[in-house]
Amino acid sequence: MVGGQQIAGFEVFGWSVSGNETCIGVKQKSAFFLFDVGIVPSWAKAAEHPLSHGHIDHIGGICQHMRKRELNRMPPAKYYLLPALIESVKALCAEYGKMQSSSMLQCFQEPLLVPVESGSTIQINNQWSVRSFATDHAVPSQGYILYSTDDDLKQTVPVVAFTGDTRFSIFTHLAHPDLLKVKLLIAEATYLDRPDKHLPSAQLHGHIHLQQYAQNADLFHTIGALYLMHFSDRYSVRQITDLINTTFREDLSRKTYLCLAAKRAQNMDC
Repeated sequence: MVGGQQIAGFEVFGWSVSGNETCIGVKQKSAFFLFDVGIVPSWAKAAEHPLSHGHIDHIGGICQHMRKRELNRMPPAKYYLLPALIESVKALCAEYGKMQSSSMLQCFQEPLLVPVESGSTIQINNQWSVRSFATDHAVPSQGYILYSTDDDLKQTVPVVAFTGDTRFSIFTHLAHPDLLKVKLLIAEATYLDRPDKHLPSAQLHGHIHLQQYAQNADLFHTIGALYLMHFSDRYSVRQITDLINTTFREDLSRKTYLCLAAKRAQNMDC
């Protein structure tokens, strides 16, 4: 597996372009979690898969992910998603199953779809659990906080948060008490420039503008690292890095990491 970025004690794998595709992997030792499945990169083989919402760029690769695991003789993954999405995904699996030969049907016959209401807790194993929280997007959506339990200290601590697509309101009116206590915050930043034009667009379409992080930098002083994803297709790698370096104050900039693999693959670095 191609290596990811080392961030806050985790190996982070990212592939994300707003409106096109998003899939984020977080690995620590043998634990590996995937958030969203708008695309299925070669590294996207985790068995635990929380999904934020039903837009195609975040869920469109779910059947491909099922098939890839089956093809590689891996057990079925579990997909955690809003209850309202369950029947639609089952129907999607059924249609894909019809298009395949009989030898390829099993992964679509009984997909492991776990309905998760916002505010629920998912116990993955003795060490890991996930809690969902409502986010503020254009459609029903939720984010997730990953918790680790230290057997020696007998403590369960929030370590990773994933927002999916959302407005900035989840930070100003805290969507979950632990959201800004994590070591690694994975959050979107769809719009980066021209706040006079793009801030209203971000609010209208349920997204975040970079300026909102800059104007509220003090909110993020307790997190270990901020991993930004979901940049609009309009920005090149150079524009993204330049805009963040010139917009963020130094203390926030030092802890910010960028999801740029998909952008680099598009060869837009100009």
